[in-house]
Amino acid sequence: MTASDVEKTQAAKGGSPQDKTAPAVSTSDSGASPVKAASSEKHKEAMSHFVAGKRHLLVKDIDSAVTSLGQACELLSAEFGETAYECADAYYYYGKSLLEMARAESGVFGNALDGVPDGEDADNSQVEDPDKMTEEERENVEKEVGEALDENFKALQEKKESRDKRTKSTEGSEDESEENSEEGDDKEEEADKTEDKESKESEDKAENKESEDKAENKESEVSSSAEAEPSKDAEMKDADAKEDTESVGNDAKEGEDKKEQEAEDEEDPSNLQLAWEMLELAKVAYTNKLESLSSEEEKKPIQMKICETLLTLGEVSLENETYQQAVVDITECLNKRKELHSADSRRIAETHYQLGVALGHFNKFDEAIKSLEDAISCLKLRMENLKNKCESVDESKVNDAFYSRETEITELESLIPEIEEKIQDTKDMKKQSADNQTEEAGFKQNGEASSSSKPVSTISVKRKAEGSESSSPKKAHLQNGDAK
Repeated sequence: MTASDVEKTQAAKGGSPQDKTAPAVSTSDSGASPVKAASSEKHKEAMSHFVAGKRHLLVKDIDSAVTSLGQACELLSAEFGETAYECADAYYYYGKSLLEMARAESGVFGNALDGVPDGEDADNSQVEDPDKMTEEERENVEKEVGEALDENFKALQEKKESRDKRTKSTEGSEDESEENSEEGDDKEEEADKTEDKESKESEDKAENKESEDKAENKESEVSSSAEAEPSKDAEMKDADAKEDTESVGNDAKEGEDKKEQEAEDEEDPSNLQLAWEMLELAKVAYTNKLESLSSEEEKKPIQMKICETLLTLGEVSLENETYQQAVVDITECLNKRKELHSADSRRIAETHYQLGVALGHFNKFDEAIKSLEDAISCLKLRMENLKNKCESVDESKVNDAFYSRETEITELESLIPEIEEKIQDTKDMKKQSADNQTEEAGFKQNGEASSSSKPVSTISVKRKAEGSESSSPKKAHLQNGDAK
């Protein structure tokens, strides 16, 4: 075989031996880089936290759910971006868990007042009513109270006696100290007199040189003491200045600490505020994903998630007592669900109920009653369709192995009386609100009648008369029309 034949066979097989090594190099370049491997590990960790958080939320372990879902949101947002669609589900469940935590906290504060009598419940108090006590019970109570008063009186008398003894003992010690001090003063005066006599005699016998030396020594001592006194004064002043600066510094530090604590309190949002922010982020992420889709089949699950987010936002607003925003969010959810689901869907009935609750708190009682009645009619329609086996598919029950039409019918039958009770509560709220308005109107009329007992013209005339005395000449010219 010649060399030309070898070249032809290689060309027929698809190139030279160098060409065979090229795909091997390309395959090695297409392998996973360390950065991608690290990101995939973070993604797995985030998804494990997300799944654990959903499980904790399902079993009502709210604290663990908040912790796990918060970590999942942090990891996913760091990897994909804050408004990425991959973070939307984690945002939604994190906001939902925060809402449940806020509800649990408010429930704890509400339960703290359980058992305290309020209004008509005062008769059910555990505190005994003195009018309902028997004579024997009253006598026992009087004896116990009298004994307690006697014990307190005896204790007070003992305290007074001990105080008097202490004061007498202190006065006696003071008298003794005064006598001792007077005797000591007399002895000191006598000693001073004898010392003066001896010093006079020694001075007469001293020579002139010694007197000069003493004078010089005295002058040197005076000069040294004079120099020491300013230095002591300077040291005292420096110490006072240091104390002042230290006190000012301590006050400044305390003020800064208080300001920092207040700033931290303001920066730390509440669970409801944080839940609202997470749900808003979820809504933005879902909406951005919806805009990028074209087919209706792909859009429907995203639209359903947007509806769930809107309904949860309405619940957050209800807990936060911003009822107007709750009505807006739940109404938007209802309009979207009417387009997505059939008329007998339980999702529509749920939205009607939540809207009725929000409208009732917003003092729109007629609209609230209508919305609650629509919820009942929706459930009744589904019951009829279930009996006729022509109901719409409930997405939440598709994978439920224990689902049956009979169980759902009994469940719906138990829900309708609860909604009817809510309607009655709303009617009572409407009546109470009307009564309160009539009372306020009566108070206003009484106030206007009392204020109108004095004529308004007399008040205005008196003010003008008082002001005319202190009016300036310029104002007088303006009133007369002389000013140009």
